[in-house]
Amino acid sequence: MKVEDSQLKILNISGKGFKKQLLISSKEVSTLHVFLKEIINDSVMIINTNVGLDVYYHSSLCYKDLIVNAFLLLTTCKGKSMDDFHIKSLNSESDIENETNRFFEKLIKNPLLFKSYTKSLFNQLKINYSNNVELIDELLALWQNKILETNLDSNILKIMVPYIINLQGTYFETLNQPILKSLARETLKEARFN
Repeated sequence: MKVEDSQLKILNISGKGFKKQLLISSKEVSTLHVFLKEIINDSVMIINTNVGLDVYYHSSLCYKDLIVNAFLLLTTCKGKSMDDFHIKSLNSESDIENETNRFFEKLIKNPLLFKSYTKSLFNQLKINYSNNVELIDELLALWQNKILETNLDSNILKIMVPYIINLQGTYFETLNQPILKSLARETLKEARFN
């Protein structure tokens, strides 16, 4: 599915001043996720990394204020306020593409951060895959296109490619056709990747 054909929206929340810690705990992410699924719909995914918290969802409506207020309810008891965070709401194909470009360009300047972020991101995508197939497939297609356009150096590609292949493998494992599964496994073997 193309991003332009969807109603994909992304809300990113990051802390001001980089700290090597999560903005909220995994238990708080679970609480936020349950709440948002009830309000928005079943197509909600939250990715929580040291870089920030991303809420991905499909909707014709923008739920920025609801998501931000729910997030702040979880963090105000820790003495945090809205002034402690950068908040970006991406509500269109061009917003998502521009932010993806900017984010990749920023991350690749810090290889260690890029490596830890990539590992965390793809591990969470794999865990969330069975409940968010359409959303993750759409994101993966977008990210792959942006990666190809960005002309990443070979060291960055060496970090990302195994995770992308692993996530694609997760998709093929969900198929009920043994022949297609077998062909997909052979195609995705690292030895065959150029």
